[in-house]
Amino acid sequence: MSSMVEARDAYTGGHLWRVAQYAKLLGAKAGLSDDELFRLTLGGFLHDVGKVGIPDRILLKNGPLTEEEFETMKTHPLIGRDLLRQHPLGELVIEVVTYHHEWIDGDGYPEGIPAGEISILSRIIGVVDVFDAVTSARPYHRGMPVEKALSFLEAGKATQFDPKLVEAFLSLAAEDKLRHVVGHSHEDRPLLECPACGPVIAVPGRSKSGDSVVCRSCTGKFRLHAEADTFVPEMTGEHGSPEELRPRPDMDPIEDVLAAAPSCVSC
Repeated sequence: MSSMVEARDAYTGGHLWRVAQYAKLLGAKAGLSDDELFRLTLGGFLHDVGKVGIPDRILLKNGPLTEEEFETMKTHPLIGRDLLRQHPLGELVIEVVTYHHEWIDGDGYPEGIPAGEISILSRIIGVVDVFDAVTSARPYHRGMPVEKALSFLEAGKATQFDPKLVEAFLSLAAEDKLRHVVGHSHEDRPLLECPACGPVIAVPGRSKSGDSVVCRSCTGKFRLHAEADTFVPEMTGEHGSPEELRPRPDMDPIEDVLAAAPSCVSC
């Protein structure tokens, strides 16, 4: 289900994986149980599932949204909630999906609920979702440096974000626990910047030097050259075929989530 979201929006490469990883780190720092951490990780992958119901002209707009467009975008938590209500395991994450944009001062959406009604899982996703959004490149802005993004979170303490969770996240950054997630789409898989159009390319798993990748934004085709712990994309002058441009689920993160699923002790 989370793969459907990234299939819709090529610019979000790895966003759901990164949110899930940041959330798991922050949840562990906050002392959550293993079962809570699993639900939190699952919620990180699925928090934006409602965006499959947002029109392309808004979801893929190359610039800031108008007030009317933003009102439409603000419906995605409720769309996600309604989709998950139809799934037998939806209750595991439905709260996170519905309330990850609520603010602790009651000024969030979709319901503007007070802080006492926002679960810690939703509050955690609220912090890390914003952190990844502001540090990630989009067509109309470059991502913030990590230090500036951390200052942005700190400025939102007690209004948008839970102050204790922000402090815990700052501690993770100070302990250098975020480096392997920032700018990655999976473990040891850094995002690449498209040499032609700028937006990111999420490198498929098990890629090696000499392989070809395509940018789903400009359709350009590139050859990968291994360099240190990443790749450098070389323009080939070709465009990806319809088959090469077809989005495919990244199975590595999915397999990681399934491997971490707790066993059912009593049903």
